[in-house]
Amino acid sequence: MSKASEITSIAALVSIPDPGLGVGSSVPKALFDGICHRFGIDPGGTMPQQAQRIITAADLPYNSNIFDSRDTPSMGGSTVTLDGLQRIKKAVQILLG
Repeated sequence: MSKASEITSIAALVSIPDPGLGVGSSVPKALFDGICHRFGIDPGGTMPQQAQRIITAADLPYNSNIFDSRDTPSMGGSTVTLDGLQRIKKAVQILLG
């Protein structure tokens, strides 16, 4: 799976428009905002912070070393990895029941 296909799949699951893949393979914040809105999760903060709240809302463990760029030497900005998107998809499936 690619980031683009995971974004499309997650957007379809939560019934929001597919925001597509952003510049430089970035994940649009609209995806995270839409998921948070759908499940009543706090939408504030960075995308990694939102991703962590989405994943833990489904009682799944969150590993920032794998799912986002916060622990990289460059601190990677506000990036969520492909592994992070895959975990978000699993969390969404759990939250949908």
